[in-house]
Amino acid sequence: MAMTLRLSPTEDETLARLARQFRMSKNQAAAQAIDLAAPKRDHAEFVQRTTSRLLAQYGGLMQRLAEA
Repeated sequence: MAMTLRLSPTEDETLARLARQFRMSKNQAAAQAIDLAAPKRDHAEFVQRTTSRLLAQYGGLMQRLAEA
């Protein structure tokens, strides 16, 4: 699906640099950047849930180790 992406000059240069580094078009670089960035929101939620679960499970042990 076609779309127009409006970038500042700085953003355009960053995208061009990424495209050169990975030897791909700016379109491909933008698409890959989106694919890489999209899961990060879900990842933060996963990390928070996992941390809470592990602290509940091992919090006492971690406290005892810290005091040892």
